[in-house]
Amino acid sequence: MSGLGSELRGFGLSLRDALRVFRLAPLAPLLVMVPEFVQHAAEIRLGMFASDEAFRTLAQDPTRWAYGTAKLVGLPLAVLFTARFWANRAAGRAGWTLSDIAWRPLALGFLILVLCSLPGSLPLGLAPSASLAIGLGLTLLSLPGVVLMIAGILGHRTFGLRDAYVRGWSKALRIALYIAPPWLFLQLLHEANHTAVLGQPDALVWGLMAFDTLVVGLMAAVAGTGAHHGFIGPRAINPEEVSAS
Repeated sequence: MSGLGSELRGFGLSLRDALRVFRLAPLAPLLVMVPEFVQHAAEIRLGMFASDEAFRTLAQDPTRWAYGTAKLVGLPLAVLFTARFWANRAAGRAGWTLSDIAWRPLALGFLILVLCSLPGSLPLGLAPSASLAIGLGLTLLSLPGVVLMIAGILGHRTFGLRDAYVRGWSKALRIALYIAPPWLFLQLLHEANHTAVLGQPDALVWGLMAFDTLVVGLMAAVAGTGAHHGFIGPRAINPEEVSAS
């Protein structure tokens, strides 16, 4: 199979397995779906979806944001445990165990991200074009750090700094390919739900917000599955094993 064909196959498997998460590891997406739905329930009771004006007025309501904070915590946890589920499944471990996380590459990758973000927070007094160029350069430079963090999360202890900056570029590109297109589609759907719901009858509002909760859970499943499948590569994904229930 050609390189492009292999990557497209991996992309398809990643999408399929993101859906399978709801059957094989449903507790992972529920980490974000539960606070998402609770937030929607609070928004409905506040009357946030009664009109466009009500939506704008209540967008910063403290009650809404209290539940929103829980959702913001739940999303990365859902992504983490989805990625860990696939890594643990491949190794024959319990799906929720964190015992083999490789802390060294995880910490090193995080350090790279922090260092690459520092210049943007400093008052350097540069022209906007120079600031943009530096920002883009540092963003590219930080991508192997993201790959290092994923390596640590998945338990790849031997994947070090040199590996990240030699082999990490292709992994970063593949991870982006597996995650970005479906995530963007789901994000647009998520935003469209919040527009379509305005001024609708209560029954339809509850239905659309329940559907929106599922969309957010799928976003987490896509990100966690794409991180795992993109890191290991399409040739390491065993369709028969992955799809077994």
